[in-house]
Amino acid sequence: MKVIAVLQADLQVTPIGTRSRLGEELGGIPILRRTVERVRRAKNLAGVYVLCPTSQLPRCTTILEGTGAIVRAHDAGPSPYGSLIQSARKWSLDGWRGGIGGTTAFDEYTDCRLIDGLLKSIRADAVLSVPAAAVVFDPALADQTIDHRRALKDDSRLTFAQTPPGLTGILLDTALIGELVTRNIPIGWLFSYQPDGPRKDLIFEPCCLETAAPLRFAAGRMIADTDRAMRTLDELLRQHPDPDSLTVGQWLIERDADFVEPLPHEVEIELTTDDPYPDQVLRPRGDRVPRRGPIELSVIQRVVTEIVRYDDALVVLGGFGDPLRHPQFRAVLDLLRPSLPPNDGVYGLCVRTAAADLQDEQIAAIVDHGVDVLNVTLDAWSADLYGRLHAPRDPASACLERVLAGMERLSKAREQCASARPIVVPEMTKARENVHELDDFYDGWLRRVGAVSVTGFSHYARQCEDRSVIKMAPSLRTPCRRIQLRCLVLADGRVALCDQDFRGLHTVGQVGERSLENIWRGAEFERIRLAHRSSQFDPTPLCAACDEWHRP
Repeated sequence: MKVIAVLQADLQVTPIGTRSRLGEELGGIPILRRTVERVRRAKNLAGVYVLCPTSQLPRCTTILEGTGAIVRAHDAGPSPYGSLIQSARKWSLDGWRGGIGGTTAFDEYTDCRLIDGLLKSIRADAVLSVPAAAVVFDPALADQTIDHRRALKDDSRLTFAQTPPGLTGILLDTALIGELVTRNIPIGWLFSYQPDGPRKDLIFEPCCLETAAPLRFAAGRMIADTDRAMRTLDELLRQHPDPDSLTVGQWLIERDADFVEPLPHEVEIELTTDDPYPDQVLRPRGDRVPRRGPIELSVIQRVVTEIVRYDDALVVLGGFGDPLRHPQFRAVLDLLRPSLPPNDGVYGLCVRTAAADLQDEQIAAIVDHGVDVLNVTLDAWSADLYGRLHAPRDPASACLERVLAGMERLSKAREQCASARPIVVPEMTKARENVHELDDFYDGWLRRVGAVSVTGFSHYARQCEDRSVIKMAPSLRTPCRRIQLRCLVLADGRVALCDQDFRGLHTVGQVGERSLENIWRGAEFERIRLAHRSSQFDPTPLCAACDEWHRP
Protein backbone atom coordinates (compact mmCIF):
# COMPACT_ATOMS: atom_id res chain seq x y z
CA MET A 1 0.00 0.00 0.00
CA LYS A 2 1.50 3.31 -1.09
CA VAL A 3 0.87 6.14 1.36
CA ILE A 4 1.78 9.78 0.89
CA ALA A 5 1.44 12.68 3.32
CA VAL A 6 -0.29 15.90 2.26
CA LEU A 7 -0.06 19.24 4.04
CA GLN A 8 -2.27 22.12 2.91
CA ALA A 9 -0.38 25.36 3.52
CA ASP A 10 -1.46 28.98 3.36
CA LEU A 11 1.02 31.64 4.47
CA GLN A 12 -1.68 34.26 5.01
CA VAL A 13 -4.63 32.72 6.80
CA THR A 14 -5.22 29.46 8.65
CA PRO A 15 -8.12 27.06 8.02
CA ILE A 16 -9.66 28.21 11.34
CA GLY A 17 -9.58 31.87 10.28
CA THR A 18 -6.61 33.15 12.29
CA ARG A 19 -3.40 34.72 11.03
CA SER A 20 -1.07 32.14 9.50
CA ARG A 21 2.29 31.69 11.21
CA LEU A 22 3.70 29.08 8.82
CA GLY A 23 6.47 31.40 7.71
CA GLU A 24 7.34 32.48 11.26
CA GLU A 25 10.03 30.81 13.33
CA LEU A 26 9.54 28.69 16.41
CA GLY A 27 12.80 27.75 18.07
CA GLY A 28 14.68 29.25 15.15
CA ILE A 29 12.95 27.16 12.47
CA PRO A 30 10.00 28.23 10.28
CA ILE A 31 6.85 26.50 11.46
CA LEU A 32 6.05 24.96 8.06
CA ARG A 33 9.59 23.60 7.74
CA ARG A 34 9.56 22.25 11.29
CA THR A 35 6.33 20.36 10.56
CA VAL A 36 7.58 18.92 7.28
CA GLU A 37 10.81 17.77 8.89
CA ARG A 38 8.80 15.91 11.53
CA VAL A 39 6.56 14.30 8.91
CA ARG A 40 9.55 13.25 6.79
CA ARG A 41 10.79 11.11 9.69
CA ALA A 42 7.85 8.71 9.26
CA LYS A 43 9.22 5.53 7.66
CA ASN A 44 6.00 4.34 6.02
CA LEU A 45 5.50 7.35 3.77
CA ALA A 46 6.34 7.26 0.07
CA GLY A 47 6.46 11.05 -0.15
CA VAL A 48 5.45 14.36 1.43
CA TYR A 49 3.49 16.90 -0.61
CA VAL A 50 2.75 20.49 0.36
CA LEU A 51 -0.14 22.20 -1.43
CA CYS A 52 -0.20 26.00 -1.44
CA PRO A 53 -1.86 28.84 -3.39
CA THR A 54 -0.05 29.64 -6.63
CA SER A 55 0.95 33.12 -5.44
CA GLN A 56 2.76 31.59 -2.46
CA LEU A 57 4.68 28.93 -4.39
CA PRO A 58 8.05 30.74 -4.45
CA ARG A 59 8.08 31.45 -0.73
CA CYS A 60 6.90 27.96 0.27
CA THR A 61 9.55 26.45 -1.97
CA THR A 62 12.22 28.58 -0.30
CA ILE A 63 11.04 27.69 3.22
CA LEU A 64 11.12 23.96 2.40
CA GLU A 65 14.33 23.88 0.40
CA GLY A 66 16.34 20.76 1.21
CA THR A 67 13.55 18.99 3.14
CA GLY A 68 12.66 16.61 0.32
CA ALA A 69 9.04 17.75 0.33
CA ILE A 70 7.38 18.37 -3.04
CA VAL A 71 5.53 21.67 -3.25
CA ARG A 72 2.54 21.91 -5.59
CA ALA A 73 0.48 25.00 -6.34
CA HIS A 74 -3.30 25.28 -6.68
CA ASP A 75 -5.93 27.90 -7.43
CA ALA A 76 -8.84 26.11 -5.84
CA GLY A 77 -10.02 29.00 -3.67
CA PRO A 78 -11.77 28.61 -0.29
CA SER A 79 -13.38 25.33 0.69
CA PRO A 80 -17.16 25.36 0.08
CA TYR A 81 -17.77 24.56 3.73
CA GLY A 82 -14.69 26.25 5.21
CA SER A 83 -16.59 29.11 6.84
CA LEU A 84 -19.07 26.68 8.39
CA ILE A 85 -16.28 24.55 9.85
CA GLN A 86 -14.54 27.63 11.25
CA SER A 87 -17.59 28.65 13.27
CA ALA A 88 -18.46 25.07 14.24
CA ARG A 89 -14.99 24.38 15.66
CA LYS A 90 -14.31 27.58 17.60
CA TRP A 91 -15.43 26.20 20.96
CA SER A 92 -13.57 22.88 20.60
CA LEU A 93 -10.13 23.74 19.20
CA ASP A 94 -8.36 21.86 22.00
CA GLY A 95 -9.95 18.50 21.11
CA TRP A 96 -9.87 16.34 18.01
CA ARG A 97 -13.67 16.16 18.02
CA GLY A 98 -16.57 17.90 19.74
CA GLY A 99 -17.34 20.61 17.20
CA ILE A 100 -20.89 21.68 16.42
CA GLY A 101 -22.62 19.28 14.04
CA GLY A 102 -20.00 16.59 14.65
CA THR A 103 -17.11 18.56 13.14
CA THR A 104 -13.57 17.46 13.98
CA ALA A 105 -10.03 18.81 13.84
CA PHE A 106 -9.60 16.74 10.67
CA ASP A 107 -12.18 18.96 8.95
CA GLU A 108 -10.14 22.06 9.69
CA TYR A 109 -7.08 21.18 7.65
CA THR A 110 -8.31 18.63 5.09
CA ASP A 111 -9.86 19.99 1.92
CA CYS A 112 -10.45 16.79 -0.03
CA ARG A 113 -10.80 18.78 -3.28
CA LEU A 114 -7.11 19.68 -3.17
CA ILE A 115 -6.02 16.14 -2.36
CA ASP A 116 -8.24 14.71 -5.08
CA GLY A 117 -6.65 17.10 -7.57
CA LEU A 118 -3.18 15.97 -6.53
CA LEU A 119 -4.15 12.32 -6.89
CA LYS A 120 -4.99 12.87 -10.54
CA SER A 121 -1.24 13.14 -11.19
CA ILE A 122 0.20 11.12 -8.28
CA ARG A 123 -0.67 7.50 -7.65
CA ALA A 124 -1.30 6.55 -4.04
CA ASP A 125 -3.52 4.09 -2.22
CA ALA A 126 -4.00 6.33 0.82
CA VAL A 127 -3.18 9.84 2.00
CA LEU A 128 -2.14 10.95 5.47
CA SER A 129 -3.53 14.46 5.87
CA VAL A 130 -1.46 16.49 8.33
CA PRO A 131 -1.92 20.06 9.67
CA ALA A 132 0.75 22.30 8.14
CA ALA A 133 1.45 23.84 11.57
CA ALA A 134 1.71 20.54 13.49
CA VAL A 135 5.18 21.29 14.89
CA VAL A 136 5.18 18.35 17.35
CA PHE A 137 3.72 15.80 14.91
CA ASP A 138 4.76 12.29 16.01
CA PRO A 139 6.25 10.31 13.08
CA ALA A 140 6.23 7.09 15.10
CA LEU A 141 2.50 7.41 15.73
CA ALA A 142 2.00 8.06 12.03
CA ASP A 143 3.86 4.83 11.22
CA GLN A 144 1.67 2.96 13.71
CA THR A 145 -1.44 4.38 12.04
CA ILE A 146 -0.28 3.24 8.60
CA ASP A 147 0.70 -0.21 9.90
CA HIS A 148 -2.70 -0.47 11.54
CA ARG A 149 -4.43 0.35 8.26
CA ARG A 150 -2.40 -2.27 6.40
CA ALA A 151 -3.39 -4.88 8.98
CA LEU A 152 -7.07 -4.02 8.50
CA LYS A 153 -6.85 -4.77 4.78
CA ASP A 154 -10.26 -3.82 3.33
CA ASP A 155 -12.16 -3.40 6.61
CA SER A 156 -11.93 0.39 6.71
CA ARG A 157 -11.38 3.35 4.43
CA LEU A 158 -10.06 5.73 7.06
CA THR A 159 -7.75 5.31 10.03
CA PHE A 160 -7.18 7.71 12.91
CA ALA A 161 -6.05 7.95 16.52
CA GLN A 162 -7.55 9.86 19.42
CA THR A 163 -4.99 12.52 20.28
CA PRO A 164 -4.88 16.26 20.87
CA PRO A 165 -5.00 18.05 17.49
CA GLY A 166 -1.65 18.15 15.73
CA LEU A 167 0.04 15.04 17.10
CA THR A 168 -1.01 12.92 14.14
CA GLY A 169 -3.13 13.17 11.02
CA ILE A 170 -5.96 11.18 9.50
CA LEU A 171 -5.32 8.42 6.95
CA LEU A 172 -7.82 8.39 4.08
CA ASP A 173 -8.08 5.81 1.32
CA THR A 174 -7.99 7.32 -2.16
CA ALA A 175 -11.48 6.06 -3.04
CA LEU A 176 -12.95 7.66 0.07
CA ILE A 177 -11.40 11.02 -0.81
CA GLY A 178 -13.06 10.92 -4.22
CA GLU A 179 -16.39 9.99 -2.67
CA LEU A 180 -16.25 12.89 -0.19
CA VAL A 181 -15.54 15.30 -3.06
CA THR A 182 -18.37 13.91 -5.17
CA ARG A 183 -20.84 14.14 -2.29
CA ASN A 184 -19.43 17.51 -1.16
CA ILE A 185 -19.31 16.55 2.51
CA PRO A 186 -16.56 17.10 5.11
CA ILE A 187 -14.80 14.32 7.00
CA GLY A 188 -16.69 15.05 10.21
CA TRP A 189 -19.88 13.73 8.63
CA LEU A 190 -18.34 10.25 8.84
CA PHE A 191 -17.93 10.62 12.61
CA SER A 192 -21.23 12.28 13.43
CA TYR A 193 -24.50 10.68 14.48
CA GLN A 194 -27.00 10.42 11.62
CA PRO A 195 -30.59 9.87 12.83
CA ASP A 196 -31.63 8.15 9.60
CA GLY A 197 -28.56 5.92 9.47
CA PRO A 198 -27.36 5.29 13.02
CA ARG A 199 -24.09 3.42 13.40
CA LYS A 200 -21.50 2.62 15.99
CA ASP A 201 -19.18 5.46 16.95
CA LEU A 202 -15.97 5.11 14.92
CA ILE A 203 -13.86 5.19 18.10
CA PHE A 204 -15.21 1.70 18.79
CA GLU A 205 -14.50 0.45 15.27
CA PRO A 206 -11.24 -1.18 14.05
CA CYS A 207 -10.35 1.99 12.12
CA CYS A 208 -9.49 3.71 15.42
CA LEU A 209 -5.91 3.05 16.51
CA GLU A 210 -5.83 2.48 20.25
CA THR A 211 -3.63 4.97 22.07
CA ALA A 212 -2.44 5.38 25.65
CA ALA A 213 -4.69 7.13 28.18
CA PRO A 214 -2.63 10.37 28.30
CA LEU A 215 -3.28 10.83 24.60
CA ARG A 216 -7.00 10.04 24.77
CA PHE A 217 -7.70 12.30 27.73
CA ALA A 218 -5.30 15.21 27.21
CA ALA A 219 -6.67 18.47 25.86
CA GLY A 220 -4.59 21.09 24.11
CA ARG A 221 -4.09 22.46 20.63
CA MET A 222 -0.75 21.28 19.26
CA ILE A 223 -1.19 23.22 16.02
CA ALA A 224 0.63 26.55 15.86
CA ASP A 225 -2.28 28.62 14.56
CA THR A 226 -3.51 30.64 17.57
CA ASP A 227 -1.85 32.86 20.16
CA ARG A 228 -2.58 30.39 22.97
CA ALA A 229 -1.35 27.42 20.98
CA MET A 230 1.86 29.26 20.13
CA ARG A 231 2.52 30.04 23.78
CA THR A 232 1.77 26.46 24.78
CA LEU A 233 4.02 24.99 22.10
CA ASP A 234 6.84 27.38 22.92
CA GLU A 235 6.65 26.35 26.58
CA LEU A 236 6.51 22.65 25.66
CA LEU A 237 9.47 22.80 23.28
CA ARG A 238 11.61 24.66 25.79
CA GLN A 239 11.15 21.74 28.18
CA HIS A 240 11.04 18.93 25.58
CA PRO A 241 12.81 19.93 22.33
CA ASP A 242 11.93 16.69 20.51
CA PRO A 243 8.86 15.21 22.23
CA ASP A 244 6.95 12.10 21.24
CA SER A 245 3.16 12.04 21.49
CA LEU A 246 3.06 10.29 24.87
CA THR A 247 5.35 12.91 26.36
CA VAL A 248 3.13 15.66 24.98
CA GLY A 249 -0.05 14.04 26.33
CA GLN A 250 1.38 13.59 29.81
CA TRP A 251 2.77 17.13 29.80
CA LEU A 252 -0.62 18.57 28.86
CA ILE A 253 -2.40 16.68 31.63
CA GLU A 254 0.12 17.77 34.26
CA ARG A 255 0.05 21.37 33.05
CA ASP A 256 -3.74 21.46 33.00
CA ALA A 257 -3.89 20.72 36.73
CA ASP A 258 -2.92 24.25 37.77
CA PHE A 259 -2.31 26.36 34.67
CA VAL A 260 -4.38 29.53 34.33
CA GLU A 261 -4.04 31.92 31.39
CA PRO A 262 -3.64 35.65 32.04
CA LEU A 263 -7.19 36.07 30.69
CA PRO A 264 -10.14 33.68 30.49
CA HIS A 265 -10.51 31.78 27.22
CA GLU A 266 -14.28 32.31 27.29
CA VAL A 267 -16.24 35.20 28.77
CA GLU A 268 -20.00 35.00 29.19
CA ILE A 269 -21.62 38.43 29.30
CA GLU A 270 -25.07 39.01 30.74
CA LEU A 271 -26.63 41.94 28.88
CA THR A 272 -29.79 42.11 30.97
CA THR A 273 -31.90 40.06 33.38
CA ASP A 274 -35.05 40.99 31.47
CA ASP A 275 -36.52 37.86 29.87
CA PRO A 276 -39.61 37.01 27.79
CA TYR A 277 -40.24 33.97 29.99
CA PRO A 278 -39.73 35.10 33.61
CA ASP A 279 -41.61 32.08 34.99
CA GLN A 280 -39.86 29.40 32.94
CA VAL A 281 -39.29 26.14 34.78
CA LEU A 282 -35.81 24.98 33.81
CA ARG A 283 -33.73 28.16 34.35
CA PRO A 284 -33.62 30.86 37.01
CA ARG A 285 -35.32 33.92 35.55
CA GLY A 286 -37.70 36.68 36.58
CA ASP A 287 -38.14 37.31 40.32
CA ARG A 288 -35.66 34.55 41.17
CA VAL A 289 -32.86 36.73 39.77
CA PRO A 290 -31.95 40.17 41.18
CA ARG A 291 -32.61 42.95 38.67
CA ARG A 292 -29.44 43.86 36.79
CA GLY A 293 -28.68 45.87 33.70
CA PRO A 294 -29.03 46.58 30.92
CA ILE A 295 -25.27 46.42 30.87
CA GLU A 296 -23.40 49.62 30.03
CA LEU A 297 -21.60 49.62 26.70
CA SER A 298 -18.48 50.89 28.45
CA VAL A 299 -18.27 47.62 30.41
CA ILE A 300 -18.36 45.59 27.21
CA GLN A 301 -15.76 47.87 25.62
CA ARG A 302 -13.38 47.32 28.55
CA VAL A 303 -13.81 43.55 28.38
CA VAL A 304 -13.31 43.41 24.62
CA THR A 305 -10.22 45.61 24.72
CA GLU A 306 -8.54 43.09 27.00
CA ILE A 307 -9.62 39.73 25.63
CA VAL A 308 -8.80 40.51 21.98
CA ARG A 309 -5.15 40.33 22.97
CA TYR A 310 -5.72 36.66 22.15
CA ASP A 311 -6.85 35.75 18.64
CA ASP A 312 -9.04 32.87 19.85
CA ALA A 313 -11.09 34.71 22.50
CA LEU A 314 -14.66 33.46 22.90
CA VAL A 315 -17.71 35.43 24.04
CA VAL A 316 -21.19 34.14 24.85
CA LEU A 317 -24.00 36.63 25.31
CA GLY A 318 -26.22 34.92 27.86
CA GLY A 319 -26.39 35.05 31.62
CA PHE A 320 -29.77 35.06 33.37
CA GLY A 321 -31.82 37.09 30.94
CA ASP A 322 -32.33 37.27 27.21
CA PRO A 323 -29.63 39.26 25.36
CA LEU A 324 -32.08 40.20 22.60
CA ARG A 325 -33.83 42.41 25.16
CA HIS A 326 -30.90 44.76 25.54
CA PRO A 327 -32.10 48.09 24.08
CA GLN A 328 -28.77 48.56 22.24
CA PHE A 329 -28.28 45.01 21.00
CA ARG A 330 -26.76 46.06 17.66
CA ALA A 331 -24.39 48.46 19.42
CA VAL A 332 -23.25 45.58 21.64
CA LEU A 333 -22.40 43.55 18.54
CA ASP A 334 -20.63 46.57 17.05
CA LEU A 335 -18.23 46.50 20.01
CA LEU A 336 -17.71 42.74 19.97
CA ARG A 337 -17.34 42.30 16.23
CA PRO A 338 -16.68 45.66 14.51
CA SER A 339 -15.71 43.72 11.39
CA LEU A 340 -15.65 40.06 10.59
CA PRO A 341 -12.66 37.94 11.72
CA PRO A 342 -9.76 37.64 11.30
CA ASN A 343 -9.66 41.46 11.14
CA ASP A 344 -11.07 42.76 14.42
CA GLY A 345 -13.18 41.82 17.38
CA VAL A 346 -13.59 38.59 19.27
CA TYR A 347 -12.83 35.31 17.53
CA GLY A 348 -15.91 33.34 18.57
CA LEU A 349 -19.29 34.94 19.26
CA CYS A 350 -22.41 33.14 20.45
CA VAL A 351 -25.84 34.51 21.35
CA ARG A 352 -27.85 32.36 23.77
CA THR A 353 -31.53 33.19 23.65
CA ALA A 354 -35.07 31.88 23.87
CA ALA A 355 -35.60 33.63 20.50
CA ALA A 356 -39.04 34.83 21.51
CA ASP A 357 -37.93 38.36 20.60
CA LEU A 358 -36.16 37.42 17.38
CA GLN A 359 -37.44 40.20 15.16
CA ASP A 360 -36.08 41.43 11.83
CA GLU A 361 -33.94 44.09 13.54
CA GLN A 362 -32.14 41.54 15.69
CA ILE A 363 -31.86 39.10 12.79
CA ALA A 364 -30.16 41.73 10.64
CA ALA A 365 -27.72 42.58 13.43
CA ILE A 366 -26.84 38.93 14.02
CA VAL A 367 -26.23 38.22 10.33
CA ASP A 368 -24.42 41.49 9.64
CA HIS A 369 -21.94 40.90 12.47
CA GLY A 370 -21.23 37.29 11.58
CA VAL A 371 -22.36 35.87 14.91
CA ASP A 372 -21.00 32.33 14.88
CA VAL A 373 -23.68 30.53 16.89
CA LEU A 374 -27.29 31.25 17.78
CA ASN A 375 -28.03 28.93 20.71
CA VAL A 376 -31.82 28.71 21.03
CA THR A 377 -33.14 27.34 24.33
CA LEU A 378 -36.22 25.44 23.21
CA ASP A 379 -36.31 22.50 25.66
CA ALA A 380 -39.33 20.86 24.05
CA TRP A 381 -40.44 19.32 20.78
CA SER A 382 -44.20 19.77 21.17
CA ALA A 383 -45.96 23.12 21.48
CA ASP A 384 -47.89 22.01 24.56
CA LEU A 385 -44.78 21.05 26.52
CA TYR A 386 -43.01 24.18 25.34
CA GLY A 387 -45.79 26.29 26.84
CA ARG A 388 -45.75 24.42 30.16
CA LEU A 389 -41.97 24.78 30.50
CA HIS A 390 -41.54 28.38 29.39
CA ALA A 391 -44.73 30.15 30.48
CA PRO A 392 -46.60 27.93 32.93
CA ARG A 393 -48.85 30.78 34.14
CA ASP A 394 -49.82 31.92 30.64
CA PRO A 395 -49.39 29.15 28.05
CA ALA A 396 -50.87 31.36 25.35
CA SER A 397 -47.81 33.64 25.49
CA ALA A 398 -45.42 30.73 25.05
CA CYS A 399 -45.93 30.45 21.33
CA LEU A 400 -43.52 27.95 19.84
CA GLU A 401 -44.78 28.81 16.37
CA ARG A 402 -43.62 32.41 16.81
CA VAL A 403 -40.15 31.28 17.83
CA LEU A 404 -39.91 28.85 14.92
CA ALA A 405 -41.06 31.56 12.52
CA GLY A 406 -38.26 33.82 13.74
CA MET A 407 -35.72 31.04 13.28
CA GLU A 408 -37.00 30.50 9.74
CA ARG A 409 -36.65 34.21 8.91
CA LEU A 410 -33.11 34.09 10.24
CA SER A 411 -32.34 31.12 8.00
CA LYS A 412 -33.63 32.98 4.94
CA ALA A 413 -31.65 36.12 5.83
CA ARG A 414 -28.51 34.03 6.13
CA GLU A 415 -29.15 32.40 2.77
CA GLN A 416 -29.74 35.76 1.07
CA CYS A 417 -26.24 36.92 1.98
CA ALA A 418 -24.70 33.48 1.27
CA SER A 419 -23.40 33.17 4.82
CA ALA A 420 -22.86 30.06 6.93
CA ARG A 421 -23.25 32.17 10.06
CA PRO A 422 -24.87 31.91 12.44
CA ILE A 423 -25.07 28.19 13.03
CA VAL A 424 -28.41 27.65 14.75
CA VAL A 425 -28.13 25.22 17.67
CA PRO A 426 -31.45 24.31 19.33
CA GLU A 427 -30.92 23.27 22.93
CA MET A 428 -32.79 21.04 25.36
CA THR A 429 -32.03 21.11 29.05
CA LYS A 430 -32.91 17.53 29.93
CA ALA A 431 -35.19 17.25 32.96
CA ARG A 432 -37.90 15.00 34.31
CA GLU A 433 -40.55 17.11 32.60
CA ASN A 434 -39.19 16.75 29.05
CA VAL A 435 -37.03 13.62 28.90
CA HIS A 436 -39.83 11.76 27.09
CA GLU A 437 -39.36 14.13 24.11
CA LEU A 438 -35.57 13.82 24.02
CA ASP A 439 -35.34 11.47 21.02
CA ASP A 440 -37.82 13.45 18.94
CA PHE A 441 -36.07 16.70 19.80
CA TYR A 442 -32.55 15.45 19.07
CA ASP A 443 -33.27 13.61 15.85
CA GLY A 444 -35.79 16.15 14.64
CA TRP A 445 -33.47 19.15 14.94
CA LEU A 446 -30.53 17.27 13.49
CA ARG A 447 -32.63 16.64 10.41
CA ARG A 448 -33.77 20.26 10.23
CA VAL A 449 -30.61 22.25 10.93
CA GLY A 450 -27.79 19.71 11.35
CA ALA A 451 -26.94 20.70 14.92
CA VAL A 452 -28.46 20.22 18.36
CA SER A 453 -27.41 20.41 22.00
CA VAL A 454 -28.65 18.50 25.03
CA THR A 455 -27.47 19.63 28.45
CA GLY A 456 -28.12 18.26 31.89
CA PHE A 457 -30.34 20.11 34.33
CA SER A 458 -28.53 22.24 36.91
CA HIS A 459 -29.96 22.97 40.34
CA TYR A 460 -27.45 25.83 40.60
CA ALA A 461 -25.76 24.59 43.74
CA ARG A 462 -29.07 23.71 45.44
CA GLN A 463 -30.49 27.17 44.83
CA CYS A 464 -33.24 25.64 42.65
CA GLU A 465 -35.38 22.53 42.85
CA ASP A 466 -33.53 19.55 41.42
CA ARG A 467 -35.36 18.38 38.30
CA SER A 468 -32.54 16.24 36.91
CA VAL A 469 -33.27 12.82 35.47
CA ILE A 470 -30.18 11.23 36.96
CA LYS A 471 -27.14 12.49 38.85
CA MET A 472 -24.33 12.93 36.32
CA ALA A 473 -21.49 14.14 38.54
CA PRO A 474 -18.75 11.50 39.06
CA SER A 475 -18.45 9.96 42.50
CA LEU A 476 -14.90 11.28 42.97
CA ARG A 477 -14.77 15.04 43.06
CA THR A 478 -11.92 16.83 41.32
CA PRO A 479 -11.08 20.54 40.94
CA CYS A 480 -13.51 22.58 38.85
CA ARG A 481 -12.12 23.29 35.38
CA ARG A 482 -14.55 26.12 34.72
CA ILE A 483 -12.80 28.49 37.12
CA GLN A 484 -9.60 27.99 35.13
CA LEU A 485 -11.13 28.71 31.72
CA ARG A 486 -14.26 30.83 31.94
CA CYS A 487 -15.88 33.70 33.77
CA LEU A 488 -19.25 35.46 33.82
CA VAL A 489 -19.67 39.24 33.68
CA LEU A 490 -23.03 40.18 35.15
CA ALA A 491 -25.17 42.96 33.70
CA ASP A 492 -24.15 45.33 36.52
CA GLY A 493 -20.46 44.88 35.63
CA ARG A 494 -19.55 42.55 38.48
CA VAL A 495 -17.62 39.38 37.68
CA ALA A 496 -19.21 36.27 39.15
CA LEU A 497 -17.16 33.33 40.32
CA CYS A 498 -19.00 31.06 37.86
CA ASP A 499 -22.19 30.64 35.86
CA GLN A 500 -23.99 28.94 38.76
CA ASP A 501 -24.13 32.20 40.73
CA PHE A 502 -27.29 33.72 39.27
CA ARG A 503 -27.83 35.84 42.40
CA GLY A 504 -24.35 37.32 42.26
CA LEU A 505 -23.58 36.21 45.80
CA HIS A 506 -19.90 35.49 45.20
CA THR A 507 -18.53 38.13 42.84
CA VAL A 508 -14.81 38.68 42.65
CA GLY A 509 -14.50 42.15 41.16
CA GLN A 510 -16.09 44.98 39.20
CA VAL A 511 -15.19 45.72 35.58
CA GLY A 512 -14.21 49.37 35.44
CA GLU A 513 -12.84 49.49 38.95
CA ARG A 514 -10.26 46.84 38.02
CA SER A 515 -9.12 45.29 34.77
CA LEU A 516 -10.52 41.90 33.81
CA GLU A 517 -6.99 40.47 33.96
CA ASN A 518 -6.55 41.79 37.49
CA ILE A 519 -9.87 40.26 38.53
CA TRP A 520 -9.22 36.94 36.77
CA ARG A 521 -5.78 36.53 38.34
CA GLY A 522 -6.70 38.34 41.53
CA ALA A 523 -6.39 37.11 45.11
CA GLU A 524 -10.00 35.96 45.53
CA PHE A 525 -10.14 33.93 42.32
CA GLU A 526 -6.73 32.44 43.09
CA ARG A 527 -7.82 31.58 46.65
CA ILE A 528 -10.74 29.56 45.34
CA ARG A 529 -8.64 27.81 42.68
CA LEU A 530 -6.01 26.89 45.27
CA ALA A 531 -8.68 25.48 47.57
CA HIS A 532 -9.97 23.24 44.75
CA ARG A 533 -6.46 22.05 43.91
CA SER A 534 -6.01 21.17 47.59
CA SER A 535 -9.25 19.11 47.50
CA GLN A 536 -11.04 21.67 49.64
CA PHE A 537 -14.26 22.02 47.71
CA ASP A 538 -16.05 24.40 50.07
CA PRO A 539 -14.29 27.76 49.65
CA THR A 540 -17.79 29.16 49.01
CA PRO A 541 -21.22 27.71 49.86
CA LEU A 542 -21.94 27.40 46.14
CA CYS A 543 -18.81 25.30 45.51
CA ALA A 544 -19.77 22.93 48.32
CA ALA A 545 -23.24 22.31 46.87
CA CYS A 546 -22.33 22.31 43.15
CA ASP A 547 -22.76 19.30 40.84
CA GLU A 548 -21.49 21.04 37.68
CA TRP A 549 -17.76 21.03 38.50
CA HIS A 550 -17.06 18.14 36.11
CA ARG A 551 -18.43 19.87 33.00
CA PRO A 552 -16.07 21.71 30.61
